[in-house]
Amino acid sequence: MDHHGNIQTNIICSLSLCLLCIITKMDAFETHQPIEILTDPLYNPFNSRSEEHVVAGKFPRQRSSVYDLDKEGFTPLHAAAGAGQVETVRAILGIDKKFCRLKGRDGKTPLHVAAMRGKTDVIREIVSTCVDCVEDETVQGQTALHLAVMHQETGAVIAIVELITETNRIEVLYKKDEQGNTALHLATWRKNRQVIEVLVEAIPEESRTFEVNAMNKMCLSSLDLLVMFPSEAGDREIYEKLTEAGAQRGGTTNVQRTTSSTSTCQERAQSHKDLVKYFTFKKHRDSPSEARSALLVVASLVATATFQASLTPPGGTWQDSYTPEVSKNTTTNTPAQQAHIAGQSIMGTFNGIAFTLFVFFNTIGFSVSLSMLNILTLGFPLRFQLQICMMAMYFSHNTAMTSVAPDHVKLYCVLITSILAAATPSLMRLLEKPMGILCQLWDSMLQKISCQ
Repeated sequence: MDHHGNIQTNIICSLSLCLLCIITKMDAFETHQPIEILTDPLYNPFNSRSEEHVVAGKFPRQRSSVYDLDKEGFTPLHAAAGAGQVETVRAILGIDKKFCRLKGRDGKTPLHVAAMRGKTDVIREIVSTCVDCVEDETVQGQTALHLAVMHQETGAVIAIVELITETNRIEVLYKKDEQGNTALHLATWRKNRQVIEVLVEAIPEESRTFEVNAMNKMCLSSLDLLVMFPSEAGDREIYEKLTEAGAQRGGTTNVQRTTSSTSTCQERAQSHKDLVKYFTFKKHRDSPSEARSALLVVASLVATATFQASLTPPGGTWQDSYTPEVSKNTTTNTPAQQAHIAGQSIMGTFNGIAFTLFVFFNTIGFSVSLSMLNILTLGFPLRFQLQICMMAMYFSHNTAMTSVAPDHVKLYCVLITSILAAATPSLMRLLEKPMGILCQLWDSMLQKISCQ
């Protein structure tokens, strides 16, 4: 029995030693595995969707694999740059230095991605390998400096400014994006005092006064943006910093360009047009949900105002009823002696045409606002209940308008509030294109007049 027990004990010990060896070898194998490169989502100011680029234990050994784009339109070098993997970036650039200028989605290079993410070590590695990449631009005309400022990556801004100063690429500080904004414009709009100080101090003194007064396509300087978009904190310090550097408002600056480049503000007549274009909704810049929220607010305000106007029309309503007596001695009646009924419009009693026009335009505004609310709330919960509420408001508005209308214009008001109100949404769709053409003609006429 003891002999069998010893055999079992020896077998168990042998199995334990084997298992321990296997575990030890597995641990040793795992410690030599490549580390996964994981990045947090990239922030895109024109699209709120999160992006995640993962390079899981893979290293591009072949030249062709470096050009491979993932589903988001980025190469392995973009992913490594965004993750801050300096060694991986150095190894890929060791294959060919030109890889640092590979462009992915929206024309972004690995340096752009590193600047957006604030990876200063990667920025220094890429620029030290290829200096020219600091001048590369995205499809929006933004350099790495623009993107670092936009994404509030102060460390990246400082690193890029130091590198362009060391490599004598100071002209990168003055580059403008497609809207004509320099990095200083963006920093002022972001109210980032530290970045503003870095940018201003990096500009040579002999050209500082001119460059801080550079204007974008809307003829706005950095100081103009500060005044146009005020905030509660930091504005005074930023204002003092800019004025110390010689900044002036766009309308008062006397700084003249000494280079041969064409000024972006040759005609002040374009200022209004560019301002409208700047605030126009852009698909890749503005969030559709925010636009819908803004439209819901505007439509609700219009519906409230027009509904209130139907209850209390201009001039008010009569508080009593009056029917003048027929008399041979009375030839004319004073305004106060006009026949009227309590609750009817005073303006409609004396000026039926003006009251009819008021009903016409008020009904259009109310009907269109309800139509907008109906479209903007598609897919909302409790939408059926909301539609019942809007129908109740619609008939309440029509009843109120016909009730306050005097007898001699009541028929017109009934036709307007019933037929026109129901047909207004369809008419708006039919008139949308012709009205757009008329607006373009009107803008062109105003432009010609302003240029004369």
